[in-house]
Amino acid sequence: MGAKPKQRTDMEGHTTAGDQNITDFGQYLSENRYSGTTIRVHLLRIRRLSGWLEEQGIRESGMTYPQILRYTKYLRTQKGYQRRSVNNELRAIKLYHDYLIAQNRAMDNPAADMAVRGTPTKAIGEVLDTEELEDLYYSYPTGHHDTFFKASKLRDKAMVGFMVFQGITTMELHHMQEEHMQLEKGRVDVPSTRRSNARTLKLQPCQIMELVRYMERARPYLSKRNKGDNPEKLFFGSIDQMHGITARVLRVLRTNNLKVRGCASIRTSIITNWLKQHDLRRVQYMAGHRYIGSTERYLQDDIENLHDIVEGLHPIS
Repeated sequence: MGAKPKQRTDMEGHTTAGDQNITDFGQYLSENRYSGTTIRVHLLRIRRLSGWLEEQGIRESGMTYPQILRYTKYLRTQKGYQRRSVNNELRAIKLYHDYLIAQNRAMDNPAADMAVRGTPTKAIGEVLDTEELEDLYYSYPTGHHDTFFKASKLRDKAMVGFMVFQGITTMELHHMQEEHMQLEKGRVDVPSTRRSNARTLKLQPCQIMELVRYMERARPYLSKRNKGDNPEKLFFGSIDQMHGITARVLRVLRTNNLKVRGCASIRTSIITNWLKQHDLRRVQYMAGHRYIGSTERYLQDDIENLHDIVEGLHPIS
């Protein structure tokens, strides 16, 4: 996994290179604004992986995709981990490889698109049509007498617009910056993430005025509240804070339409509706999918056959 060989504590209890790697990984997570609880859990998972590698006689620098497959099989068959727990372990491994790449100690991430897929189950009950998605946006309230809550609601509505019109994910919202906005051209540049490609999408006319209000009125105020941290960001806060914001937004959206089950259900609806209007390659670009197979999974003849299509690109049995 990394260029440095793994070592354990010596007889005098000195810190080893392996322990230092994990400590540095924790610092990397902290710099990327992960919460203390999340960092502790991920460090525990990487220590568990390191122990298995040592038992198998595998050097961390030699960690490969097949070896990660062996590790997931070990977790399922010998440790009794369920699918969700294995995927949590894989998330930590992905982040650890991202850290190694950032340190120029690895060239690629063999765990980048790995996830254990179980028996397909329904992701949502029904797909929201275009009119229902628009109604989610128009019905989202922004009025409030308090300055902070008013600014927060303007921010939330801007985020709702990106969710219901462009299918932008919470992670992508977290990475968006002011420079990604092209309001005069009616477009937005969606940044790439570890799981999605960058793309440029058209804004809906109804979005533009609300985005102007947010950027001119609410965003400067929220920037001061954020104490100037990352002032170039479009939406302020850590990824955990962004998930908290979207969870609150979803509760409001659900009061308007019970079909809303989560961010995935909204994005599934958008992509399904796009496929009725555009060819497969165009939708692949619009959705930011790296592989055409990810888009093909949204092709459904019957809504009752809509299955969980958001879990991963490499099924592991």
